[in-house]
Amino acid sequence: MATDIVSLLQLENGFSGRVITVKEIMNCDSSFIISCILSHCIKNKSAVVLVSAHNSLSHYQNVGIKMNYSLQKHIDSELIKFCDLGHEYADYLINDKNGSIDNFITKVTEIMTQMQDKYETVNIILDGITHLFDMDYNVRDVNLFCKEIVKKARSNNSKSFVIFHCNVASDDDVSNVIANLLSHKSDLLLEVENLPSGWSTDVSGHLTIKYIGKKFEPDHLFSNLKSNKYLFKLFDRGVKLLAPGTV
Repeated sequence: MATDIVSLLQLENGFSGRVITVKEIMNCDSSFIISCILSHCIKNKSAVVLVSAHNSLSHYQNVGIKMNYSLQKHIDSELIKFCDLGHEYADYLINDKNGSIDNFITKVTEIMTQMQDKYETVNIILDGITHLFDMDYNVRDVNLFCKEIVKKARSNNSKSFVIFHCNVASDDDVSNVIANLLSHKSDLLLEVENLPSGWSTDVSGHLTIKYIGKKFEPDHLFSNLKSNKYLFKLFDRGVKLLAPGTV
């Protein structure tokens, strides 16, 4: 049941080549969005570099099995490349290596180059980009990292999409600063939050899609860019979007 998210992001309607930011609010878990996108890419044999500083490979493998795909199988076939930033950072610390942000950029862009040599389109997903702050990098470092990833994704063509997944601690936290910064650079912003009233058996949370970045494009200066709001319900095999007031 990944079709609702795929349709929302217009992945089947020429929305490739765009930058998308996913922003978690109120400690909501929005990793289901990445799982749905992975399902779509695997179904369409579209290559992906999944760079994670948040969820583990086993997490996405377990979720994928419930959604009828094996992430590990497609990693073995080299359609998907998984890069664990937490593991890389730990390796820097343990082996007393240079852990500068430039090394991270080099590591990830080299992986992207290898994939681009094999596939015409290579999509990029960065899960938990805000965890770079937990590794003592600053806003300038994280912004530079994101900028270089987008630049590399668009080096061969403009068909690859880039997704930044942001775990936001609070409104006054640095993670919120970078999430807002990325949202203004993105074509789409997805805000995911829990229900303010608590848990419900019918609804898991709210999802809002905004077009913040498009307001800087001349063709959209006077167009209607109002945000769209949805309710969502999570299932073991995916997610279903619901219009507000229908539950």
